[in-house]
This record gives sequence, structure tokens and C-alpha cells, in this order.
Amino acid sequence: MKEAKKAIETLLKEVYSDPLSPLAEKQAELAKRITMKFNMDQPYELKLLFCKKCKSYTPPVFGKTIRVRNGKLVFTCKVCGSKYRFVFK
Repeated sequence: MKEAKKAIETLLKEVYSDPLSPLAEKQAELAKRITMKFNMDQPYELKLLFCKKCKSYTPPVFGKTIRVRNGKLVFTCKVCGSKYRFVFK
């Protein structure tokens, strides 16, 4: 379990270092699969990488627009156009 958490952390560091590289999408998918395999909660940083509706890889500045309203982050997916909110942390 500890090894899985460390693997997820290293994958997320690599994804956020260059989110537009072709390898970043595969690394994000791998991190998501690891959390599902070990029945772990997804880290906040990993939740931000995928659209809640269409499940596509959309890194925060490049794949979605971000607005702050009433203390919440409002994301609009550029692929499907859906809007969803996260509590600001």
C-alpha cells in the first residue's frame, strides 16, 4: 500500500511537470488505475486531471477553464462543455 502511494506521488509529479506531453496522459491513467486497483481514495491533484462527465484527460489550464465563485472552483470542460465544482482547498 505504501509503495502504491509513492508510485502515485511520483507519477503525479511527472504529470504536473509537463501536462501536455503525450506521456502525461498515460501516466495520469496509470495513477488512476492504481488507486482503483488498491481501492484507495484518489488524491486531490489526480481528481483535477479528469473531467467528471466525459472522463477525458483535461489538465487544469489547458483542457478546462477555471473560475472562482463563492469559495468554490468552477471547472468547464473544453471537450464536453460540462461544468462542475470543487471545494477550494
